[in-house]
Amino acid sequence: RLLAEDDSEAKVGESNGFWLSEVDFVSSASEVAPTLRDLEKLGFPRDWPAVYTQSAALKTLIGRRGRLPGKKVAVAGVPTPEEWAQVPQLSYCPLQSLANAERAAAAGQGLQVVRGWALFERLDRDPGEAFVAERYWWVALSDGRWVDVSPRPLAWPQLLLAESTGAGADPGEAAGSAGPRRRSRLTAAEAEFNK
Repeated sequence: RLLAEDDSEAKVGESNGFWLSEVDFVSSASEVAPTLRDLEKLGFPRDWPAVYTQSAALKTLIGRRGRLPGKKVAVAGVPTPEEWAQVPQLSYCPLQSLANAERAAAAGQGLQVVRGWALFERLDRDPGEAFVAERYWWVALSDGRWVDVSPRPLAWPQLLLAESTGAGADPGEAAGSAGPRRRSRLTAAEAEFNK
């Protein structure tokens, strides 16, 4: 179920919001962009944390000089009860991390939106060979701890998150592009992609 920015159910051609599309996924592999089938083969990076320093593919994606340079990388687990107590108790939707983070920060006290990427390894490839980054937002508590309020599959109890240095952090903006696409009307293609 997709929610529009007014918390109503999203309707194609009518609802405004942040919607994932192909431009919100970046691959370290040679293919242009991952397909929907590829997304089923993603998981937490194997051999963590060694893969962070040993994988050339991961470095070219999120290293200092990578396609999506990050200023901070951390593993986020499922929020603890203490962390959940510090975020607004709203309906959060899968595949809508951008809207979830903005809604949480707007309704909560002392929360900041953190813009960046969730990083996954292609589990159908050799370890350390291929990674996919999904444009992803989460919140920082007043003490700086990161909390991901977006629901995710049970198979992903942890996410590798990379805070963006700025390039490509906004929706619809490719790394190094001139500017972001802000909220937009939901298209049929985006509705299908977000199912």
